[in-house]
Amino acid sequence: MIACYYQKEQYRNFILLIVVEVVTIERHENFYQQEATHRENLMAGATGTSAIGGLVSGLDTATLIEQLVGVSRRRVDLVVNNQTLQSNKLTAFQSLNTQLSAFQETAKTLKDSDTFDVFKTSASTDSATFTAAEIATITATAEASPGTHTLSFTAGSQLAQARQLSSESFTTSDTALNLAGEFVINGTGIIVSATDTLTDIISTINTANSGTDATGITATLISVSDTDNRMILTSDSTGKDAFNILDASSDAQNILEGLGLASATKSIKNATSDGAESDEFSSSSSAVESLLDLTTAQNGTVVIGGENVVIDLAVESLSTIATNINAALTGALKGTAAVVSTTTDGVTTYQIDINGTTTFADTNNILETLGILKRSQGSIAEVHTGSTANTQTTPAGGGVVTSGTTFDGINTGGDANNVVNSDTITLVGTDNTGAAVSGTYTITDRAVDTIDNLLTQIESTFGLGAGSATIDEAGKIVITDDIVGDSQLSIQIITNNEGGGTLDFGTVSVTTEGYDMEVTTGQDAKVVIDGVAVTRTSNSIDDVIRGVTLDVTRVENGSTVNITISRDTAKIKGEVDKFTTAYNEIIENVNQQFAFNEDTKKAGILSGESTLRTIKSIIQNTLSKSIPLLPTDGNALSLIGVTSDKFGKLSVKESKFLSEIGSDFYAVKRMFVAEGTTTNNEISYVSHTKNTVAGNYAVNINTFASQASKTGSIVLTNGIGAGLTDTLTITDTSSSRIATISLDGDPSQNGSTIDNIVNTINSELATERTQTLVGSVANSKTTGAGGGVITANTVFNTINTGGDANDLSNDDVIFFTGTTRSGLSINDSYTISDVSTDTVQNFLSAIESAYENSVSATINGSGEIVLTDVTNGDSQISLTITEPGSLDFGTVLTSNFGGVTGRYALEITASKDESDKLVLTHDSYGSGFGFTTTEANASWEQ
Repeated sequence: MIACYYQKEQYRNFILLIVVEVVTIERHENFYQQEATHRENLMAGATGTSAIGGLVSGLDTATLIEQLVGVSRRRVDLVVNNQTLQSNKLTAFQSLNTQLSAFQETAKTLKDSDTFDVFKTSASTDSATFTAAEIATITATAEASPGTHTLSFTAGSQLAQARQLSSESFTTSDTALNLAGEFVINGTGIIVSATDTLTDIISTINTANSGTDATGITATLISVSDTDNRMILTSDSTGKDAFNILDASSDAQNILEGLGLASATKSIKNATSDGAESDEFSSSSSAVESLLDLTTAQNGTVVIGGENVVIDLAVESLSTIATNINAALTGALKGTAAVVSTTTDGVTTYQIDINGTTTFADTNNILETLGILKRSQGSIAEVHTGSTANTQTTPAGGGVVTSGTTFDGINTGGDANNVVNSDTITLVGTDNTGAAVSGTYTITDRAVDTIDNLLTQIESTFGLGAGSATIDEAGKIVITDDIVGDSQLSIQIITNNEGGGTLDFGTVSVTTEGYDMEVTTGQDAKVVIDGVAVTRTSNSIDDVIRGVTLDVTRVENGSTVNITISRDTAKIKGEVDKFTTAYNEIIENVNQQFAFNEDTKKAGILSGESTLRTIKSIIQNTLSKSIPLLPTDGNALSLIGVTSDKFGKLSVKESKFLSEIGSDFYAVKRMFVAEGTTTNNEISYVSHTKNTVAGNYAVNINTFASQASKTGSIVLTNGIGAGLTDTLTITDTSSSRIATISLDGDPSQNGSTIDNIVNTINSELATERTQTLVGSVANSKTTGAGGGVITANTVFNTINTGGDANDLSNDDVIFFTGTTRSGLSINDSYTISDVSTDTVQNFLSAIESAYENSVSATINGSGEIVLTDVTNGDSQISLTITEPGSLDFGTVLTSNFGGVTGRYALEITASKDESDKLVLTHDSYGSGFGFTTTEANASWEQ
């Protein structure tokens, strides 16, 4: 039984009344407009007079006509006066019409449930440092409920933040880096060519961050100085898993290392309790290269569990790779690999799950491309190097200086030394933090003191650890910051040469910029809500407290924010006030029309209109009578403080209204908002329309909606059987989409276990295909033109149209017809203007133009014409070509070799039952959604 309560029914009828009255007023307007037009015509006729002079006729016609017009004008004056009256009435009705429309809008607002489901929030905190507003912003929607909550922080609490990486420093941003290779950002391949500049790479990355498959990563260029240019990669989203970057280049390229975005160290990326998983992919049956949009996916031999496994990402799918891993590991009893699927919000993804081993050795970044391994992002120490390469004098042994060289052994020029005792060396600059520092080293005994003594003074002055200052193999001073990452270290070594010598260690400048590859670590937000630890990828948490969003801006260990969600009764009352105000304006207007003015001895201009009385009567009766089906203590507006005075005007008694809405909110809401209830918890009341009549309705359900499902009769724990193959065809009868799945029962193949079968079927069902039509004739060139198959660049007079000859002529016409993706007809032609210069590409371009570039027309490697829809999914694209002479492209069909019937994913899911039998189930309910199956060898159903 469903009951619809209609206090709202009265107000709905009232709204219909307003519509009727508006129509009535419009009819008045039309009537008065016609009257006004008629009177204007009369006036025009009355004033358009003429006279015949008496001298011609002998009669005083002018006087006679004037007298006649005078008599007629009295009638015209009556019409003119009436016109003014009707015009004033029209204005009065228009004013009333405006008021009625405004009242109608307020009534519509009050019948909307969201008008009453409004909430306000308040918060307080025990923090001595921050206010509640500085810690979090709390907002509530119509789905919220009154109540109190807590937002607390512990030592493990943290804000979510976006991951940010930095490349190494490059001296310019517009010079080719001579780096080449591919890497993967969030599942999308990025191609780098040797001629690319830093700016080019940034542009490529940002281009990939667009469209429906955007990477979510933005690249920017920062120029610290003219010679310090870096690429910064920032995730558009917060969270620890929002930004993944993997090297997909060869070992010889290692593009991420070349860019300074990653180090050489690798570790397991997706660790499990006994192995590792790959990243998630959209298909288990397509080649990895195509899934990641790579152009030169790697191949080679990797080591898993101590065993060699050959993998070719260019042609192999996850299923094939898992099979290869199993083939290598099974005999050695060192683990297994399987493709596992996960479905979230209707989207199925696939991973390779390797168990039984955690030992991996990569080659050509194959395991990294799959997401089994990942590189670390380390920090690079800043290095400063002197510009002067000092040597030793011949008596001191010659060659470059070392840290042990004494000052009297340094060649200061001409294979001699002019350093004297008490010469000083001044050290000035800034330390790692940017603080100014200075120091002095004095050569006490040139024959004893060594360069190492100076290096120790450098370390002491600039706050560096022992061993930070050295002499390199060229004899230059090298200072390495012992704090890795970005550094503000700057160093000047000034040889004062008080004795007149020429000792010089040169200008010290940065040769390696210090930086952190990972500028900011991506992390999730971690807080405690109502005593429960909550982890989310964003600082905006909207799925814990229903209808409430917590925008956390800072965390403070030990602090708590107390949150109160309450109904915004003042806002609700405000909407009721608008309703009564709009109502009172109408009543005031009507009352004034019927009020008699003692001074003018007249009533309002509409006092004689019965429509006004009808409007007033209906709206007053509607608002004053009780509402059917509601309890007697809550079925009239007067019971919640909305009352009428002697003039018929409404007022809202604030204390009464707020008291009632505070004590029984839903009783007040039911005064205005329609709702329904059911007597059976298994039936939910969903909605109603304005045409729904209040009352009780009996609902009899004889049959529940169900999903089409089919369970096989064969247990497939061990697959369809070694040495057996089968082809399963599934047709969705509601969409006519067809999926064909080929199964192989040999060990480690896709039909060897029930899990492999389920994953293989689901992968195919979830795949969207692009409609591709292929011609049935493979055309070639004449021997005189070099032979071989034609290409798009082949000119028409070199095509072998039969007998190793060509019979095409200038101005020959190729006609073609077909249909577009949506089934619209195509009828066009291409004229070969000059057979010696026009190419097949000109014809292909004409086809694409006729289809408004919704298709791609090409010639494949066999010389066959190929027409491909540019969009995945169901397609009606077709093409028929009528050629001149003996030219023949054949029939262009999806059924020809290489053709593909376009389709979206099938809304069918494969699973297994408790006995490992295959189960197919349609995702939608009802008799209109079904499917059929056929198989070649009855391997799952007998």
